[in-house]
Amino acid sequence: MVEVARAVIRSTASASRFFERWCDLPSHPEWAPSMEYFALDGPFGLGATGRSRAVGGAETRFTVTAIGPGWVYADTTQLDGARLTVRHEAVDEGTGTIVTLTGSLEGENVTALSSEIGPGLQRALERDLRSLAAMLEAEEPDGSTVRAPADGESI
Repeated sequence: MVEVARAVIRSTASASRFFERWCDLPSHPEWAPSMEYFALDGPFGLGATGRSRAVGGAETRFTVTAIGPGWVYADTTQLDGARLTVRHEAVDEGTGTIVTLTGSLEGENVTALSSEIGPGLQRALERDLRSLAAMLEAEEPDGSTVRAPADGESI
């Protein structure tokens, strides 16, 4: 697997609030200006499948490939000759949350796709993460607590 993009920020919003938004796939366009839509084929959970479209891109199929342990979510999209996995992780650290989005490619066409999609993916991850952090930081927390899921546990 080859990492082609990474965005990292520190936020005052809790890790659980990032995780809740990541797992609410249809709401991604509300905070991810790079995405036109995410649509699940059925209920959300590990192995769930769906369709998504980046702004200006073609519709692609994705699979939810990680839920936990901790505040981790990942989905994998099949591309021409490779798979793109975008991993989302939020870690509460005392005075804030460290949030990391990582885009990685795996497959026979990694070299060509890395240079083709890497720079755009880097910009999209940075922009989307800044947007989500700003939205969560502006919202009033509801005071509820959410337990981090165990590896593969549905929420």
